[in-house]
Amino acid sequence: MGSGSELELPPGFRFHPTDEELVNYYLCRKCAGQPLAVPIIKEIDLYKFDPWQLPDMALYGEKEWYFFSPRDRKYPNGSRPNRAAGTGYWKATGADKHIGKPKALGIKKALVFYAGKAPKGVKTNWIMHEYRLANVDRSASKKNNNNLRLDDWVLCRIYNKKGSIEKYNVAMERSKMTKYPEILHEQKPEMTQMPPPHTDMSSMDSAPRVQQTTDYSSCSEHVLSPEVTWEKEVQSELQWSSDELENSFNTLDNQFINYMDGFSDILEPFGAAQPQDQMDQQNMFAYLQTQF
Repeated sequence: MGSGSELELPPGFRFHPTDEELVNYYLCRKCAGQPLAVPIIKEIDLYKFDPWQLPDMALYGEKEWYFFSPRDRKYPNGSRPNRAAGTGYWKATGADKHIGKPKALGIKKALVFYAGKAPKGVKTNWIMHEYRLANVDRSASKKNNNNLRLDDWVLCRIYNKKGSIEKYNVAMERSKMTKYPEILHEQKPEMTQMPPPHTDMSSMDSAPRVQQTTDYSSCSEHVLSPEVTWEKEVQSELQWSSDELENSFNTLDNQFINYMDGFSDILEPFGAAQPQDQMDQQNMFAYLQTQF
């Protein structure tokens, strides 16, 4: 990695240019063939190397490194750039940003490096900001169809998002994906429908039971079974014969007469019972007999 000692930079020097400074004072002068104030950016064919190889090739840099690099076409008659680099490829992300006001002098594009062959490359943390001149005719020349050069120079800023020099072994990454496929395809637990709640009678049979201390067998005789009908209930009523009914009323009459005889002494001062009263009593007893 470049330390800056061969450039004879003053102590405490830091190279942190803005986008406008990179385009105005470095890219435009490089494309116009003009010398730079300090030759701090190295010329290199960036697309021949992996990004983790570039820090050792830079003239200066601590966590980000700058390079001038040519850019080639992917097809002879097209304007699409070839993004293959080293053991992988660079893939554009996001929208382009125009640099310069009021008229844009350059265009900034962000790219991410993928290790392996497209389209199944492994995404890495290596980022590149590519600066190219705006308003430049990049159409293929009809006179020289074999010319694959798209830009003589573009300015590139390389850095790692984690701030470290990460190296990627494509074979090891592939083996991890093969051994642990759940890393790429997260398996979600399957949701099974719960059965409706029910009472398991078999489990109740197996459960311990409380010993019965009271004998309820005597009560079972009073429980009516579903087979009992109203006819049986009617038949179970007491049946009175005519002789028993007549004897009962005669007994009742004798008891009533004996009861009334106890008031004879009281009723004598007022006179004996009138025949009409006796007839009323007989009628009352006859009425009672007809009711039963």
